[in-house]
Amino acid sequence: MEKKSIALAVALFIIGGLTGAVVDRFAVVPHTGTEVSLSAAESLLESVTHGRAKAEKVFPGPGGLTGIEVTLEGHPTIAFATADGKYLVAGPVLNTQGTDEAHAAMLKLGLIPKPTSPATMAAKAAHTDSFVLGTSGPEMIAFIDPDCIFCHKFYEEAKPLIDAGKLRVRYVVVAFLKKSSGPKAAAILAAKDPAMALMENENSFNVGTEEGGIQPAQNPGTATISAVKNNTKLLAESGEMATPTLIYCDQKGAATLVHGLKKESLKDLVAHLGNLQNGACQK
Repeated sequence: MEKKSIALAVALFIIGGLTGAVVDRFAVVPHTGTEVSLSAAESLLESVTHGRAKAEKVFPGPGGLTGIEVTLEGHPTIAFATADGKYLVAGPVLNTQGTDEAHAAMLKLGLIPKPTSPATMAAKAAHTDSFVLGTSGPEMIAFIDPDCIFCHKFYEEAKPLIDAGKLRVRYVVVAFLKKSSGPKAAAILAAKDPAMALMENENSFNVGTEEGGIQPAQNPGTATISAVKNNTKLLAESGEMATPTLIYCDQKGAATLVHGLKKESLKDLVAHLGNLQNGACQK
């Protein structure tokens, strides 16, 4: 790969890596108090990205790393440099609790807005262009992308619970994972029966290529395009572009939001859900 191609790849990785598209663990070691200077950070970025990225400021990072506030092709973001100033860490940096230190730094520096609360997310989701599967049982909100394999796994795990009357799921269809996600999301939302369209997508899901099976919409209407965009924007308000993103009420009546599938089975989680009605937790 040519150096210019590598520089472009790194630049795109810095932009995309901090949105939850890439997850990597980085060993956590005690902070030494030694930071890479701003000039050294500028030199590192210049070398790695061929001038595409500019270092705005540096700050103490986790595990002996130095945080770098970066402007990359007009986008503010965060990267980290190792203590010797020779390596650039572009992407999520997870601590032992699983918290992304890069995302936390972006919030602290005001580079991204603070996430909307789970309760507000639930209320907004209830008024999106969405649909509910199931007629009884506690309700859960699920933000899904048609090309998301973990959404597919959630759908398959939720379906028997829905069929048994133990769960209702409000599906909010978004699009950001692949180029085909938008047209497929539009095909689902524009269908006369979105539930059947989602079933078609999941029943024909290609696990190998991680692509939904529904035929992409060729010429979706303006209203449908807006619905997909608005749903996706709402997901972004949660603080992370990740699917599935689930919102539900606990037994104490508090709204809870989780990104991705939890380790416990959905069946076990459903047994401890509270009452979510019209986007609000009922005590």
